[in-house]
Amino acid sequence: MEITSTSSFQAISSKPHLLKRRSHNFYGAKSRSLISMPADGFPPCRSPLKYNFARGITSILYSSRRNTNFTARASTDDGNSPQTASPSSSNSQIIIISSAVTVTLAIANRVLYKLALVPMKQYPFFLAQITTFGYVVIYFSILYTRYLMGIVTDEMISLPKYRFLFIGMLEALGVASGMAAAAMLPGPAIPILSQTFLVWQLGFSAVLLGKEFSVTQIAGCLLVATGVGVAVASGSNSGQMLSRVDFLWPSMMIASSAFQAGASIIKEFIFDDAKKRLKGKSLDIFVVNSFGSGFQEYHLLNFLCI
Repeated sequence: MEITSTSSFQAISSKPHLLKRRSHNFYGAKSRSLISMPADGFPPCRSPLKYNFARGITSILYSSRRNTNFTARASTDDGNSPQTASPSSSNSQIIIISSAVTVTLAIANRVLYKLALVPMKQYPFFLAQITTFGYVVIYFSILYTRYLMGIVTDEMISLPKYRFLFIGMLEALGVASGMAAAAMLPGPAIPILSQTFLVWQLGFSAVLLGKEFSVTQIAGCLLVATGVGVAVASGSNSGQMLSRVDFLWPSMMIASSAFQAGASIIKEFIFDDAKKRLKGKSLDIFVVNSFGSGFQEYHLLNFLCI
C-alpha cells in the first residue's frame, strides 16, 4: 500500500471553484480571487478573514509541492524477508577477496619474473630497465589523472625531490642485483631468499626510525632468518636446492632485499614528514611511486652507461 502527498494537491487542484470563489468584503464590495500566488506564497488581501483562509490553503499547496517525493508505505515484513548484510561482514569479504587477488598476482609475478630471465639470462640490466620504464609510464599516467581529479595537489608535487633520488638509487640497485642473481638461481630459491626483506626492514626501522617491536615480531623475523640460513648453508650438499650454485648469487639476492628494504624505510619517513608539511593531509601514494620510479630509471641508465 502506498500513499503519496501528491494526492492532496491533485484533490484541491481538481476543484477550481474552491480556489476561485468570490466573496464580499466587510464593505459589501466584491473582492478578487481569494488566492493569487505571489512570490512569497501568501495572497495580498486586506481582509483579515480572507487573509487567514487564503493563507491556510496556500500553506497546504506549498507543503504539497515541497513534499511530492514523500511516500508513506505500509509495512509488509512478515519476518521472512532477507536481512541486509552488515558493514562488518561486507568489509571482511572485501579484505578476503583483496588478499586472494594480491597473493595470486604476487605468485604470477614471481613465475613470470623467472620465465623472463630464462631467455634473457645474459641481459639482466636491460630487463630491469624495461621493467622500470613500464612502471614509470603506468605510475605517471595514474598520477596525472589523479592530479586532474584534484586528488593530488600542487603541495604534494612540490615536496623535496632529493629523497626520491635516494629511493630511486636504492631501488635501482635492488632490481639490478636481484635480476642478476635470479638469472643464476633455481626458481624455488628466489622467493625463499627474498623473505630476508622482512628481516632487513625490521632492522632498518629499529635503527633509522627508532621503532620498537614486540617479542613475537622479533621471533618471527629470527625464524625467517634461520630458514634462509639453512637454505643457503645446504647449498654445498649434492641434491640440495642450491647445490652447484656459487655463493655469490644467494648473497647478491639477499643484498637486493636489503636495498629494497632501505627504500621502503625512506618512503615511510616521507609519508610521516608529509603529514607535517601538508598540515595533516596524507600524501598520495602515487606521488612517491611515480617519482621513485622516475629516479630509478635515471640511475639504471647511469649503470648501463658505466
